[in-house]
Amino acid sequence: MTSRSLPSWALMLLLSSTACSLDCHFQRRGIWEIVQHLENLGGKFPLRCLKDRSNFRFLQVAKIDQLPEETAFPAIGEMLTQVFNTFNLNVSQSLWNESRLERLLSGLYQQTEKTGVCLEQDSGQEDHSSSQREGTRLAIKNYFQGIRDYLQGQKYSHCAWEVIRVEIRRCFLFIEQLTRRHRDQEIGHLHN
Repeated sequence: MTSRSLPSWALMLLLSSTACSLDCHFQRRGIWEIVQHLENLGGKFPLRCLKDRSNFRFLQVAKIDQLPEETAFPAIGEMLTQVFNTFNLNVSQSLWNESRLERLLSGLYQQTEKTGVCLEQDSGQEDHSSSQREGTRLAIKNYFQGIRDYLQGQKYSHCAWEVIRVEIRRCFLFIEQLTRRHRDQEIGHLHN
């Protein structure tokens, strides 16, 4: 009896650790909810703000195909933290609904916390890419510093915040692509 239950017990342990891993690495629903909050925050982009657009050179930061999983997940965590910090700046100049902004910040905070827990779980694993991870982290921080400099230079105007809202959606498209790619890799490992 014991010898029969051992394989099923081991299988349950394997499946639960895999499910936990998938939960940590691919929190797609939470990301999607944040994107929805961003959409609801300001609605359509105001045409009068087109003149205020800027190139933040996001594609230089987002080298999707070059980020291995051990670097991609910390990059997502850093991006979530930076987005949260950015939306905690002087948002009073925006014309956004206060309760919608609070929902966005709450969703960002929850997702950042979940990511932090997952990063702590992964911190015990051997790491051969700490220099690449640090380089990616610094690139992301510099990118968001450019966003904060832009906001400050525009005196946190409503149009500046609308430009940033569009830019942040691009960040979440990047996060979505990373999570999808790594989810597919994780599923591929399960089938092998």
